[in-house]
Amino acid sequence: MSGLGRAVIAGLVVGSMLCACGTDASDPDSASDVAGRVEVGEGRHLYLDCRGEGSPTVVLQSGFGNAGDIWELSETDSPAVQPALAETTRVCAYDRPGSLVTTTVDDGKVSDSGRTEPARSDQVPMPRDPAEVVAELHELLDAAGEAGPYLLVGHSMGGPLQALFAATYPDETAGLVLVDAPMPELRDSVTPDQWELIAHPKLAPGTYPEEYIAESYSMDMLLDEVEAAGPLPSVPVAVLVRGREEPMPDPPPENADDYQALADAWPRAQAAFAASLPDAELTTVPGTTHHIQNQRPDAVVDAVDKVRNRAKG
Repeated sequence: MSGLGRAVIAGLVVGSMLCACGTDASDPDSASDVAGRVEVGEGRHLYLDCRGEGSPTVVLQSGFGNAGDIWELSETDSPAVQPALAETTRVCAYDRPGSLVTTTVDDGKVSDSGRTEPARSDQVPMPRDPAEVVAELHELLDAAGEAGPYLLVGHSMGGPLQALFAATYPDETAGLVLVDAPMPELRDSVTPDQWELIAHPKLAPGTYPEEYIAESYSMDMLLDEVEAAGPLPSVPVAVLVRGREEPMPDPPPENADDYQALADAWPRAQAAFAASLPDAELTTVPGTTHHIQNQRPDAVVDAVDKVRNRAKG
């Protein structure tokens, strides 16, 4: 994976066609594959990729900096998450405005391109209110004719975004899978200085074109909105945690102790979040660091399948 892919979670290195995309919302098994830009109102377009058939529709939310293409990348012999899920159900990924495409297709195989390209969605001013991102995703799925209920999957910052979606649209949520995601318990378990290391994620200058409006957020605003939204709906939840730490840079930064404390707290906080829910399962994925979906896509697919089966229960 590219340097951006490794470092994009705000330094936790210690971490076109226009598409009408109309499907029969009353019959998820009649859906056709779509990949293109969908109008979400006022002339704005977002890039959406939906494939496969079945319900509930799986909706993939990438981590900070990553566009929807990240779910098509596998670093193993196992199929990548999105194409693997499309074998058994409907699955959608999209490009958040301001994110970056990091993959390419070589001889029909998706691989790390070694470079970054602007996302395929229209640009918007930054930083963004996370609640607007959630509402925007809901509008996108509706405009594309992608019917709920949705099984929400979120990596890293995408995890709390999907939790906010679930709390905002509980009747349209069938389940939740969080992939090494920072939830409010993490902020509560570290010092202010340690939390500040990831509180304001921004893409490093030079990793994207100068004229491009790269995404930026306040993690405090996101987690505040998650907490203010109230309890999650009573749906099955899977929490996947990395099995080992990201390597410390060499030479280590001056605040290496704070990075280490944050890294140590990360899995404990996810365990505490899972323990707070009545129907959550916690899984540590051996051998993985932060990008579990690329290093062990089979583990993410398995978690989604288990949540889907529990939801149908």
